[in-house]
Amino acid sequence: MPGTTRLLPLALVVLLGSLTWLLDRAASLPGSAVAINANQPDMLVDKATAVRFGEDGRPLSLLTATHVSHLPAGDITWLENPHLRYTAPDQPRLEVTGERAKSIKQGSEVWFPGVVKMVRSASATQAELTINGRDMRVLPQEGLASSEAPAIAVMGTYVIESVGFIADSKAETLELKSKVRMSYEPIRTR
Repeated sequence: MPGTTRLLPLALVVLLGSLTWLLDRAASLPGSAVAINANQPDMLVDKATAVRFGEDGRPLSLLTATHVSHLPAGDITWLENPHLRYTAPDQPRLEVTGERAKSIKQGSEVWFPGVVKMVRSASATQAELTINGRDMRVLPQEGLASSEAPAIAVMGTYVIESVGFIADSKAETLELKSKVRMSYEPIRTR
């Protein structure tokens, strides 16, 4: 699973980059003569879609959300039903979905309260990996993702359960904090 721990924060960095671009575009809209209350949203977007392209012009990531709102106090962006699809060349597709996501200070920290699901497609050497968890905190610049909540990872015939984890993409490690259980059922060759 070390390759997967490296991709999750990378996908989230792409998500945050897309959000930063979206906020930059919204900030360039003509100003209003009305004073802004810092505790009220200064941007509301329904059915948002952001695409990031590579140097060759092919899409690298697609971010969709049913609703996006930005609060000037604390530079906080909320996304409802965020779905990120990351499709880098020569890498398996990575998809991250959640109920909500909270981006703080232009994406320096992202919190996914509620249910979060990450799916890395199968590659030539590894089976598909699915991680189901909740209440995930991501620090993209440090390459860290963590949760104190129960999580289940499924890869091929392996199923791993734990309460809490820390994924470090720079060190390529996945630390399972407590109550770790793993099951494996060999593939029958008949």
